[in-house]
Amino acid sequence: MLKLKIFLRLFILFLSLSANKIFAQQRPNIIFVLTDDMGYSDLSCYGNPVIMTPFLDSVARVGVRATNYIVSSPSCTPSRASLLTGRYASRYNLPDPIGPGSSLGLADEEVTIAEMLKQVGYKTAMIGKWHLGDKHDYNYPTSQGFDSYYGMLYSHDYRYPYVKTDTTIKIYRNRTPEIFKPQDSLLTRMYTREAINVIDKQSADQPFFLYLAYNMPHLPVVFAASSSYLQSKMDGGPLGAVVEELDSSLSLLFKKLDEKKILDNTIFIFSSDNGPWIEFPIRMEGDSATKRWHAGTAGVFRGSKAMSYEGGVREPFIIYWKNHIPASIITNPISNLDVLPTIATWADAPLPKGKILDGQDIGSLLTGKTNARTFEHRPIFIVNHGKPEAVRVGNWKYRRVPAINDGGTGANLPAAEELFNLGYDPSERTNVIKEFPEKARELKKIFEEFDAYKE
Repeated sequence: MLKLKIFLRLFILFLSLSANKIFAQQRPNIIFVLTDDMGYSDLSCYGNPVIMTPFLDSVARVGVRATNYIVSSPSCTPSRASLLTGRYASRYNLPDPIGPGSSLGLADEEVTIAEMLKQVGYKTAMIGKWHLGDKHDYNYPTSQGFDSYYGMLYSHDYRYPYVKTDTTIKIYRNRTPEIFKPQDSLLTRMYTREAINVIDKQSADQPFFLYLAYNMPHLPVVFAASSSYLQSKMDGGPLGAVVEELDSSLSLLFKKLDEKKILDNTIFIFSSDNGPWIEFPIRMEGDSATKRWHAGTAGVFRGSKAMSYEGGVREPFIIYWKNHIPASIITNPISNLDVLPTIATWADAPLPKGKILDGQDIGSLLTGKTNARTFEHRPIFIVNHGKPEAVRVGNWKYRRVPAINDGGTGANLPAAEELFNLGYDPSERTNVIKEFPEKARELKKIFEEFDAYKE
């Protein structure tokens, strides 16, 4: 009798493990590609007339191309933190980009997309720029849910003459520096090669999540493209060469996915952390090579990186998932905060316990199951320096900022209270706060109820 009970328990365990294995195979692989400081119109599928991005154009034609994707912050660290956690970075005190050795960083108690997916059997890897802290052990990618890490902890401009720092730029393998002072022109190729290796090593019966965060096209780009691209892609200048090399690199990832016969079960997402650095500080010209036209472009949108106008936060967003996401152009406002809860649903993963999520599941919108005309997104706040500067509700945008001195440009910027309708004025040229006082009061009330501060 005892032997029979033991046999039955083992048999039930075997069935359970087998079922989990089969279910794990059904979960989609997920690749999120994040570029750095890419402007809304730096891709040809988003309107650039001289930079050609045929691969991303082709993906956008068969997948979703969003035209109203908003990042939660117009600068690097808080935007990336919000993407990975689905929460405004003001909740865990990451108001601005942080430098090497900063006491700030992604908190240990925060739950990233990688940590969430590991709970349901995903293999996880990160490649590229982190910029979420390096002082404490728990700040590093391998302590935030990633099984492996290969990349640079900060931007490639954390060096003389751009930034005064004693830090030597390094490429890390997990927690160990592997390459010191890497050439800018090698970064895209090294990350792409590593990404292909990660994909190649994946087991057929285990889903994977790859977060691929390229350093480009963050300035300086003049040294960043490989020589072959600079010589053959001069129409778009150094920026065009860098962006076109990124596009070509991503086509190699798709080729590898196809070779592994896993492309059809892979979700591919492409975006950027914030807008182009059009108003970059004078220090960036210290190399006597970086020029104003090397920065990306925001198309019709006003503003730049570090600003809460649309040019600082409106980004390309392309997503592809064969047989699940139909070809479409999504014009509804959506946010980088939505990525975590949407992926949670698609991967059947539990949401982080005890955490207030600021994003929402937009999967039904992306898959066409919800009518875009009736879809309503919760208010999207644009948080700068740890405080709200604007709120989006549909096409309406309320913006309120105090008078400040811009430390980068030295300009004195006046206080402003503004209301825009981005449906007929996407360039934010006309403040209509006097013409629509009731709408202004409505959005002002929402703006003043922002409470996503440090918990």
